[in-house]
Amino acid sequence: MNKEKLMLKLNIKDYNNQLEKILAKKNFSEEIKNLLLSMLYKIEAAYDDYSLVNGNTKTKKEILEEILEIIEKNCKEIEIIKTKESKSIPEEGKIITYLNTRKMLYEIYQLKQNKFKVPDEYEIIKPSLEQNLNQGYYIDSSEIIRDFDGWSWNIVVEEIENLGINLVYQIIRILIGDTFLHKWQENPNQDYVLKFNEKLENKYETKIAEQISKIINQLAILNVTKLNEEEKNRLLGIQKKLQEEFNELDDKKEYLEKLAKEKKKIVEEIKKNDNIINNDKQLKEEFIARNELLDMNHRIFSLSDFAEIIEKEKTELMKKLNKCNQKMEPINFIKTKTEIEKKLAIIKELELQNNDEKTYENKVAELLKLVCEALEIQINKAEEKENIVKLIYKIRYYGLIYISENKQVKDIVDINNIQKMIITKACKQKIVTIFSKNIKENYNILQNILQTDIIELEHIFLKFIQKNDKTVLEIYDEENLSRTIELSDIKELNVKLNKKIRVFI
Repeated sequence: MNKEKLMLKLNIKDYNNQLEKILAKKNFSEEIKNLLLSMLYKIEAAYDDYSLVNGNTKTKKEILEEILEIIEKNCKEIEIIKTKESKSIPEEGKIITYLNTRKMLYEIYQLKQNKFKVPDEYEIIKPSLEQNLNQGYYIDSSEIIRDFDGWSWNIVVEEIENLGINLVYQIIRILIGDTFLHKWQENPNQDYVLKFNEKLENKYETKIAEQISKIINQLAILNVTKLNEEEKNRLLGIQKKLQEEFNELDDKKEYLEKLAKEKKKIVEEIKKNDNIINNDKQLKEEFIARNELLDMNHRIFSLSDFAEIIEKEKTELMKKLNKCNQKMEPINFIKTKTEIEKKLAIIKELELQNNDEKTYENKVAELLKLVCEALEIQINKAEEKENIVKLIYKIRYYGLIYISENKQVKDIVDINNIQKMIITKACKQKIVTIFSKNIKENYNILQNILQTDIIELEHIFLKFIQKNDKTVLEIYDEENLSRTIELSDIKELNVKLNKKIRVFI
């Protein structure tokens, strides 16, 4: 056990003591205090299993300290209600929930000050992507209590607040990792949309990266517009405006003539501002004229203030003129047209006006196939035993993500190829036992470890029993029988019958 893990084990009770000290300063009832202490205990008990299965890179220390910090700095009031309703009001530092540790944890994370931010320039995806990232983070963070109890892993699908948002967040996590997402959250003023796209291109092929980014953005939009009519109408308005701009660009001559007129108008306005600034009489006349149009609460106080306003107006006009000049350059004309075309494609393909569920299903299936291609690239690059084992866990987790209440990723997309690839690599690297000399038989046996909810794959044992013309496969979690599967007759078995054999060597 390394020093960090040893220190954490020795000091784990300190977190309960820290929480009690924080709660002593809060006006919380004994019922609430007990609920929060119970929540902390469940996180401590479930962390190792959660981290192994989910692949989350945050340490237990980081998770516990983050929660304590939110409770201390951001949580002012907790109201317990009897009905199964729950919400947080971040601006008031208030949580309203029922007596449930998982729901309490979900609401606590919503009070966290650092949020995922998308720069304003990405006006199409900004509201939707921010909501998907932030709510996805809350859902992911409460998984430690929702699906793990310190003994077993059981996905409680009905308690996942939004399956669509969870899918988007988990796919981003699988593709680029937790560390990148944590940095995005902690640096809201940086352009992490650009960094995300660059990260995808560095890890995967450019074409795959571009397609993945586009569909993630589209699914983020659909997840939000399903429930938010206002956002849907905003996007339809942007679509209309972009279409008009694109149509204008299609007629290059007319487009350049329009820009020339706009440029002439801006130049005239700049000249007018210069005349006002450089002529005291005109400055006073304009000052009086403008104030006459304003009510008493909005009138300009002095000539010096008015001069500053005119200077600012001129600065804005100069920016518009510069933008106009750039648009008229041939290289920028093509660039502008391409950018508008890309933006249009994001919205138009979704057919938001129709609210078609089939569009959503098609986009999900398309993204899942691309993720499989990305995972193939990860598998091909993996050489070290540690990385191969992590990929085995990652592929299992990916296949078991819920798309709907009764369908998982493995039910929507064929994941056999990535399972075969990782199992083949694990066999070649002597990480797992080869149970059959026949490659197809061996895969049919080993793929079962990627369907199981046994937490630690290294604890899996297989036992083969011959019954007439059938082979019965028993899967054990150490000493405990987990499940029994009937296989067609295994002809080239490479291990002894009626003996438990460890999967991981």
